[in-house]
Amino acid sequence: MDLRAPRSERFGMSKRYLSLKSAVTLAFLAVAAVPVWLAWEWPQGIAIQQERERAKETLRVYTNAVAMALERYNADVVAAFDILADELQAAGPVRHKGLEGTLKTFGFNHICNFEVMTGSLLGGMRREGKPCPKIVPSERFEIIRSISVEGQIRYSSVMISPAGQPMILMVRRSGTMIAVGSLDTTYFRDLAKTISFGGNGHAAILDHMGRVLAHPKSAWVNPPHDMAKYDIDVVLQLLKGESGHGEFTSPAKGDMMYTAYRSVQGPGWGILVNQPAAEIEQAVDKIKGSTFKVLMIALGIAALLAALLAHVLLDPIKRIRMAAERLGNGNGDALIPAKGLASRLTEINDLRAAFNAMVLRIRKSQRTEIASRKEAQEANRIKSRFLANMSHELRTPLNAIIGFADVCKRRLKGPEHERDREYAGYIHDSGHHLLSIINDLLDLSRIEAGARKLEERDVDIGSTIKEACAMLGTMAEDKGIKVVLRGVEDDLMLWADPRAIKQIILNLATNAVRYTQEGGRVVIGCERAETGAITLFIEDNGPGIEPEELEKIRTPFTRGHSQEIAAVPGTGLGLSIVEALADLHGARLDLTSEQDKGTRARVVFPPNRSLLMLDDDAMAGTAAE
Repeated sequence: MDLRAPRSERFGMSKRYLSLKSAVTLAFLAVAAVPVWLAWEWPQGIAIQQERERAKETLRVYTNAVAMALERYNADVVAAFDILADELQAAGPVRHKGLEGTLKTFGFNHICNFEVMTGSLLGGMRREGKPCPKIVPSERFEIIRSISVEGQIRYSSVMISPAGQPMILMVRRSGTMIAVGSLDTTYFRDLAKTISFGGNGHAAILDHMGRVLAHPKSAWVNPPHDMAKYDIDVVLQLLKGESGHGEFTSPAKGDMMYTAYRSVQGPGWGILVNQPAAEIEQAVDKIKGSTFKVLMIALGIAALLAALLAHVLLDPIKRIRMAAERLGNGNGDALIPAKGLASRLTEINDLRAAFNAMVLRIRKSQRTEIASRKEAQEANRIKSRFLANMSHELRTPLNAIIGFADVCKRRLKGPEHERDREYAGYIHDSGHHLLSIINDLLDLSRIEAGARKLEERDVDIGSTIKEACAMLGTMAEDKGIKVVLRGVEDDLMLWADPRAIKQIILNLATNAVRYTQEGGRVVIGCERAETGAITLFIEDNGPGIEPEELEKIRTPFTRGHSQEIAAVPGTGLGLSIVEALADLHGARLDLTSEQDKGTRARVVFPPNRSLLMLDDDAMAGTAAE
C-alpha cells in the first residue's frame, strides 16, 4: 500500500466529494420546494378563477347596459308612435308636413295610415325621400294585418324595405284604420358598435323572431340573418325571454364564444354579448406563464438563501458586502437571514438588522410607487369608461326630450299657447346645447380609450375651412365680429381625416369667436412652410390668456380665470379634443397669447401629410412634355 497516496485512494473511496455548501443548499431546496410549490399553485388557481369570473361579469355588465338602452328606446318610440298615430288618424286624409325632424329623431322613415280591408293609403307623414306607398303589396299587408291588434302597438320582425334597407314595422289598429310606422334599424347597429372590448368582444341584437338587427358582420344585417334556424341553446333560451350566461360555436366566425344574453321585455328583442373563448383562455395562459415565472423566481430565491446560509458560516462580512453590491446593482432581493453562528455576534447581527431594514424600506417604497401608478392607470381607465357609458346613456333620453319638445311646439297652436310654445322652445334649445356637450364628452372618452380611428383621405384645407366657417352660423354676426380667411385659395391638400380636421377648425374658431369682445376680429387660415409642413391657424384680438394658464387650459374641463373668459359659458373640452385629434395625426398644437392683444392657435402637420396639388396649366404642361 502506498502510504503517500490520498486517504480516499488508500481505502478505495470515491474521489467525488460533496461540499458542505452544496449539501446545505440541496437540503434547503428540498425543504423549501413543497411550500414554494403550494404558494405558487394556490394563488394561480385563484387568479385563473378570478379572470374567468371577471370575464363573465364584463359580459353581464355590457349586456345589462345594452338592455337598459333598448328598454328606454322602446318606451320612447312607442310613446312617439302613439302620439303621431293619434294625430295622423284624427286628421283624416290631410298630408302632414313639418315632421321631418321629429321622425328623424325617433328613427322613423314614415308613418302611414291605411284602410284595413284594402290597404289603401288614407294619410301619412314622412321624411324626405321616404314616401308612404299608395297601396301596400298584398303579401306585406297580410303580415301587417296578422300582427295588428285593436288599440295595441305591435312590432313586426325585421324585414327589408323597398329601398333595400333593414326596417321594423310598428302597427296599431283603430277600427277600420291601421297606422303603420317604418322604423329604421340604424339605432340598433349604432348601439351594438359601442360595445367593443378585448380583441374581438362584441354585441349582437336579435328581434323577437331571432333575426339579426345588429351584428359586427354586415352581411348578417342586410339581409337579416335568421339565428333561430341554428340549434344554438343560448339563442333558443333568449327567444323564450330568459337571461343568463353560456357558450356556443359562432356560425359567423366558427369560433367558440362565451356569452351573456338577455331579453328586452315588451318587444322581445334579444341581446348577445360575446367574447371568443380563445381570448379568455389566452388571458388564463398568461396568468399561468406569469405564475410559473414567479415559481422559478421563488425557487431561485430559495437556492440563493441556501447558498447564503451555507456561506455565512465561513465569511459573514463577505456575505454582507456581496448583498450590498447586489442592492447597489438594483436587485431588491438582498435580505440577509439571521441564521448560523454569525447571527449570535452582536456587531454582525446589528449590521445585518440595519442592512435588512434599509432593504425593506427600499422595497416598501418600490411597492408604494407601483401601487400608486396602477391606481392612477385604473382611475383613468374607469373615468374614460364612465364618460363613454354616461355620454351614450344620456344621448337617448336627450334625443327623446328634443323630439317631444318639437312635437309640443307643433301641437300648441293659437295665441293662448304662445308662452307654452316659448317654454317648449327653451327646452328644445337647451336639449341641443346639452347634447353638444355630451357629444364632446363622448368624443374625448373615445379618443382617450383609443376607440377613435382616423378615416384618412385627401383633404382640401381651403374648402374645409370654408365649410367649418359656414357651420359657425350667425355666431360671429351676432357679436359684430369680422371673420377674415387667409390662404384658402392656395390649393393646399392634406392626407388626413376630413371630419377630424373640420372639428379642429370648428372648435378653435368657436373659441375665438366666443371669447372675443363685440366688434373684434378673427382670422382663420392655412399656410405651407418651406419644409412642406402645413399649418392651420386661428387668431383673434380678444382679451388674451395669462401665460401661466396656457398649458393648464389644455387639460379637460379647465378654463381661464379672467373675468372675460369666466363670464362665457363653456365646458373646457374644446382644446383637449383639438390636441387629441392633432396627436392622432402626428401634429402639434401651439398656443401663444398676449394680454389685451389676443390669442393665436396653430396646428402644425408634419411634411409627410402634405399633398401637392398642381394647377391646370402645370398639369397641361406636364402632359405636353
